[in-house]
Order: sequence, then C-alpha cells, then structure tokens
Amino acid sequence: MAIRAMETFEGPARVLIVEGHPVLREVVRTACDASPLLHVVGEARTGEEALEACRTVEPDVVLLDLTLPGMDGLEVARRLRGQGNDVRILVVSGRADDQTVFESIRAGVDGFLEKTASVRYITDALVRVAAGERVFTRDQERAAIAELGRLARRAREASGLVPSITPRELEVLGHLSRGLTMRQVASRLGVSIRTVETHVAKLYRKLGASNRVQALAKATDLRLIDLG
Repeated sequence: MAIRAMETFEGPARVLIVEGHPVLREVVRTACDASPLLHVVGEARTGEEALEACRTVEPDVVLLDLTLPGMDGLEVARRLRGQGNDVRILVVSGRADDQTVFESIRAGVDGFLEKTASVRYITDALVRVAAGERVFTRDQERAAIAELGRLARRAREASGLVPSITPRELEVLGHLSRGLTMRQVASRLGVSIRTVETHVAKLYRKLGASNRVQALAKATDLRLIDLG
C-alpha cells in the first residue's frame, strides 16, 4: 500500500527528523536511508532547530518527537501550521494518553505513533503520511473524539457558571490558588477575614465544592485559573 501511494511522488520523500535523542535520530536515519522511498534531508535536536530546518531544507514530511528541549513538539506543529506551512507531520511520542493525541490532532499533525513502534513501522508510516494519508489508529481517533466531547461539555458548563462569579470572587480564587491563607488574602485585599470567608463560601457553592482543593480543581478544569 505504501509503495502504491508513493507513485504520486517524483523521487523519494524528503524527511526531516526532529528528535532530542541522538541515538534515536541515528536509528531512524539508518532506516530511512535503507528505503528507496525516503531521503533524509536534515535532523534537528530542538524545536527551534526544527522550525529553522523547515525553512531551509523544505522537507515533505517531518518526523516530530513531542518531547524536545525548550519548545516542545506540539508547539512546533502549531507554529508550522500558523505559518501556513503544509509540510506533512508524523508525531512520535512516549505519551499516548487521550489528551496528548487530541492536542496533536488539534495542532494539525497527520499521524501519531508511540515510541514503542518498530523502526520498520515508523518508516512505513512516514511513506504513507508523505503520500497524503492520515496515520491514526481507530482507538486514537475515538480518544480524540471523546476528548473533544469532554472539552465541549466543559465549555458549556463554564459558559453557564462564569457569569455568576464576580470579579472579586475571581480575585480571591487567584490568591487561594497561590496558597495564601484567609488572613493573607484579607490583608492583600484590605478587607476583613469575614468578608473573605463570605466570598469563599459563595465560590464553594457556585463550584459545587466543599473545600479549597476541590474548588481549585474545578476552577482549573473550567480554565478559571491556571495552576501552572
């Protein structure tokens, strides 16, 4: 199937390998060199190097590790798509949880492989992606759809909840997320502890929480705060 798909190419597909580990880069390069359908035109160790290499060597397909020093692979994919670069992107990742797969698809990648995949499978996937195919398993596609559903539900919930939370309550919530005590929050805001307690009680009720940890977890899930 891969060979038939590559009949639309004039010559082998130009491959850029973006991988932080030198041994893995060498393994993939060796495998690509053994394929008449692939030609490695560059290697990159970091996200910044990957973006520069895409400008200079103009690959047909990028093999992109998500875990890179500095800028991660997802950000590389987002920037390439934001720049209008239509290079094909095949992700390899040590993480294959639903959110990682979904964020990869949302970033505009064309395939997703786990790092446990064999080198033969990686080169075959590179050929298929370069030829215009999308390389995702059914489980990965189902996971992405499920994650999209969770995001949609969270957005609907947030749209109904956020307007009911006042700016002052959000301010209190922000201080609580930084670990301040009620007394410290009161001091920061120049109000009494009783006033802060009233704000917190209202926040708990609106968020359906019974303690600070639950309230912060729910607020983070709804993107009201960012715990970093």
